[in-house]
Amino acid sequence: MRIKLTESIYTGYYYTFMSDQLPEFIDPVVFAERQSHVHGRLGLQRLGRLVDILFDKKGELKVDLQFYKEGKVPVIEGRIEGHITLICQSCMEALDWLVDKPVKIGMVQTIEQADRLVDGLEPLMIADEKISLPEFIEDEVLISLPDYPRHTHKCLQYEPAVKLAEPKKIKQESDNPFSVLAKLKITGDQ
Repeated sequence: MRIKLTESIYTGYYYTFMSDQLPEFIDPVVFAERQSHVHGRLGLQRLGRLVDILFDKKGELKVDLQFYKEGKVPVIEGRIEGHITLICQSCMEALDWLVDKPVKIGMVQTIEQADRLVDGLEPLMIADEKISLPEFIEDEVLISLPDYPRHTHKCLQYEPAVKLAEPKKIKQESDNPFSVLAKLKITGDQ
């Protein structure tokens, strides 16, 4: 992993991570205070929950995230991009999907803080000092996916394998409570 230290006009220094392997854990509040920039690629094999719903488990996502403070609120802003292969829920075949997820998140510790966030910021509850960066990225990608991915074209023509015969209609006598009495009268039984 390469770490590049660059001088910032505003606060002195900020850190830029450039790597094919992003860090596993980060302290987002410290990153925001230092105006850090995370830029790199994340292999899909590191994203277990996402890989479970993919047709093809190979590939990577391009991640570009800025950490800064907006007032007192630590913010993560950037973009997650890449191509993944989902499973079409109609035909169960490969479905190419473009991931282009903008991220703009305000980190909070309470619901009251979340309610006070400015418009355009999604809340992220942080309880610990460190978060898993791959899990954070995976969560953002998962919420951007459709519930039932399907091809835009009609990919499945349903034709029944066996043609069923027309059901036979059975004449059913109505349930008349006096029908038993009518039968008794005809037969003469008493």
